[in-house]
Amino acid sequence: MELDTLLIHSGGSNALGAVGTPIFATSTFADAEENGYSYTRTSNPTRTALERVIAAAERCRFALAFASGLAAEDALFSCFDKIICAKDTYGGTKRLLKTGLYNAEFVDTSDHEELDSALRGTYGALVFAETPANPLMRITDIRKTAETAHTHHAVLAIDNTFLSPALQNPILHGADVCVHSATKYLGGHHDSIAGAVATNSRDLAEKLQYIRNTKGNALSPFESFLIKRGMETLALRMARHCENARAVFEYLKTRRDVRRIYYAGDPENAESAINAAQARGAGGMISFEVDENRVETVIDSLETIKFAESLGGNASLITHPYTQTHASLTAEEKEACGITKGLLRLSCGAEAAVDIIKDLARSEGK
Repeated sequence: MELDTLLIHSGGSNALGAVGTPIFATSTFADAEENGYSYTRTSNPTRTALERVIAAAERCRFALAFASGLAAEDALFSCFDKIICAKDTYGGTKRLLKTGLYNAEFVDTSDHEELDSALRGTYGALVFAETPANPLMRITDIRKTAETAHTHHAVLAIDNTFLSPALQNPILHGADVCVHSATKYLGGHHDSIAGAVATNSRDLAEKLQYIRNTKGNALSPFESFLIKRGMETLALRMARHCENARAVFEYLKTRRDVRRIYYAGDPENAESAINAAQARGAGGMISFEVDENRVETVIDSLETIKFAESLGGNASLITHPYTQTHASLTAEEKEACGITKGLLRLSCGAEAAVDIIKDLARSEGK
């Protein structure tokens, strides 16, 4: 089936022939041996339906849904003795890895010599990267990174949050694991918090299930329903997000106060060719840099676009990575990653592109 069809029909059959997935709002099930369910912390039919859709969308065998994206990462990281994480990644991920609970090292995963050096002497480590990366949209060549990782018997996990399975399937390009903050594009409506891990490895899936059952951080039935319902329109929404981001990119290029634009579809960026080779679009995310004294003016001029953290929903959002998404990084770490006080990150929603652009234009000349 095509993705549009899989997103609607791959959750499995529902009780009583229900077309919409029912919410099984129960903690306990009777007749566990007969029905296959005993306790919702362990498994729940609504969550199972969501997991089937995620696995189908990512073109793999297994998927597990968690209470948040960070909960999904925590479970994944717990499966490995060593984590090699990309320097360019979400601040919350770095904060999690720096808690002391993990043996983590941060490297430039797009530099294959640096990655190869970091992996020497290890066996069975986890390499973790985002592509496009948050917030500067840096692109990781999934296939080349997988080859480097597999040379050292390491596992490659790609965070696919920014593009979603509607635009990119990392596992088809050699990655072993795909991670999502399902709060974002999978849910798509700013109304739920969730995370997911997808893989073809039965062994890893069983480890993740054991950890999830032990820690109790599985996604609730109601949140599972919301994410699954959101995913039914994922392909439609991603097409609009891509169209809007392209239009906004072209507009931002005309602004004299915009110093630099970070966008996976920028043809002047050499990495855009890598993205084009492994993805079916550039997504709805754009970051751009203005003078730090202009940040407040740009934000305060907005009426439609909301100044808020998060991304990937039907409403456009703008955020200030230096003080929000990457606030937990030190000033030195922010500088090393290129996160300046003048950087703004825009999640282009599903509104009319002309209205997003009109809203951004309110700050011109101020």
